[in-house]
Amino acid sequence: MSSYELNKAIHHIYIDRDRTMAFRDGDFAILDRFELDEDERAALIGRDFPLLWAMDVHPVLLFHLSAVLNPREWYVKEVVPKIRDIPNSWYDYYSPPRDAGQGG
Repeated sequence: MSSYELNKAIHHIYIDRDRTMAFRDGDFAILDRFELDEDERAALIGRDFPLLWAMDVHPVLLFHLSAVLNPREWYVKEVVPKIRDIPNSWYDYYSPPRDAGQGG
């Protein structure tokens, strides 16, 4: 499993309108360009955002992918509550410092 390849594939899907629309319509041939294992490929095809999060997809890429495939509110309602306790190597980077707001 390569976090880099998975993140690169996601970026490649959402950065181009034609690729995004093809993916939305069930054309997953774009995934053949990347060295993805079966689990990564299945998570993308199944739009399993909590699993993608657990696979260390960068939070910004995950949100952008969700935004082009679903209404934005869907991510906040359906994904955010499910990823709270799942480890992700980027989590500490994007969370506020532990002493924030404590007069540090």
